[in-house]
Amino acid sequence: MAGLRKIFVCATPGEGRCGAKGGGELFERFREEVEGLGLPASAVLRNGCSRRHEEGPVVFVFPDDVWYTHVSPADVPEIVERHLARQASAKD
Repeated sequence: MAGLRKIFVCATPGEGRCGAKGGGELFERFREEVEGLGLPASAVLRNGCSRRHEEGPVVFVFPDDVWYTHVSPADVPEIVERHLARQASAKD
């Protein structure tokens, strides 16, 4: 699994933070999506607070160094396709 990209989802609880804006549900949606591609759930991790509350929920992709803000469940398939689908097809 060397070189596996990771998607970090902020789900920090608290008023005005990503968790209150749906970050927890978003985290679960990302996990479902990657598992559906045959990738390990560990490709998606909870991120510590990035202090970007006004832009939440926030998602970061490592090592691509790409940040997504105001992410909704509808955005999940496109983000996974853009960053992780190559890994799923490489497994086949």
